[in-house]
Amino acid sequence: MIYLEAPQIKYLQLDHNSTCNLRCPQCARTYEGATHPDLPLTELTVEDYKWFLNDLLNLETVMWCGNYGEIGFSETFLDCLQYVVENTRVKCIITTNASVRDETWWKEVAKLLKGRGKVNFSIDGLEDTNKIYRVNSNWSRIVSNVKAFNTAGGRSRWDYLVFDHNEHQVDDAVELAKQLGFEEFQIKLTNRFVNDTQYTQGGEAQAQEVKNKRSEYVLGMPKNPNFQGSGKTQNQEIIEKYGTWTNYVNTTPIKCKWQPNGQLFIDFEARVWSCTWTASGYHHYGDNTQKHQAQQLFDKYGKNFNSLRHHSLEDILNNDYFGKDFCASWQGTMDDTVPKLLACGRTCGTDYEFSSAYGSNRKLIKL
Repeated sequence: MIYLEAPQIKYLQLDHNSTCNLRCPQCARTYEGATHPDLPLTELTVEDYKWFLNDLLNLETVMWCGNYGEIGFSETFLDCLQYVVENTRVKCIITTNASVRDETWWKEVAKLLKGRGKVNFSIDGLEDTNKIYRVNSNWSRIVSNVKAFNTAGGRSRWDYLVFDHNEHQVDDAVELAKQLGFEEFQIKLTNRFVNDTQYTQGGEAQAQEVKNKRSEYVLGMPKNPNFQGSGKTQNQEIIEKYGTWTNYVNTTPIKCKWQPNGQLFIDFEARVWSCTWTASGYHHYGDNTQKHQAQQLFDKYGKNFNSLRHHSLEDILNNDYFGKDFCASWQGTMDDTVPKLLACGRTCGTDYEFSSAYGSNRKLIKL
């Protein structure tokens, strides 16, 4: 079964660039407080957009997600956004940490998005706490940029990841969001305290020791059960029921979150992936399960099998992997030649909800 045909694609998520101004501890681009040394620092261009948008005649939404990069840190993003706005009718959604560029730049973004979309600002705390996870962020710049965007007519949502150091500030942040002109406030519960250590060795979710050039501290899970991601409990239930994560992934049915909605992902190297979660693994650092599985695909199908700089989108969607093998792998195991991906079992299996964008891991407040 083909994953998606081009006319079925309605929602495109882009990781426009791999460069970023921050060094968030649980981001895949961060290693020991710095950008991990194997990550290629690059970005998409207007020519890339022209190439793949030409095949997406039924596209309704483009979202810039920041899987590895911050759009405001890109030298090409504004030109690409302008191209999308002027040459399509799609809705545009941007995710940003807001701690980059100046008021003029964000006013221009608001102008381009007017009547066409919104910005989700990822701000995890207040002046004294946002910088604990959003390492290198500048609070005064964040507030200034948010005000500039919103007062220029921009529509926005505040996304708030909850940790033990900021859980006491949620109510205050909601009030500040109202004052700054946000339309929505979204509480996001993270499951990233369950990681490759648990996937390969078992054990409970653990607080994370953080070390960077400025400080050392422990990044902890919220103490309030209402702010704890579902993964803390579900991880233990999986170990108790299946013995290991491998056993779980090998046996769980896959109910894909993206395929039924016509969603597709393109990364900063113009590579096509089924979703943001399957895309992430290739650039993980070190000896990592998801990175190993991605390399298996390149070994079998060739280094450029999913590259839009070497193939048309139509050809990629109809190649052996996306045309038949990927969906067939959902019935297989992680040991197969075309492996059942850990990202698929973890994110779209029956017993675990990994993403902070789905289920009980998100709580949306209308302001």
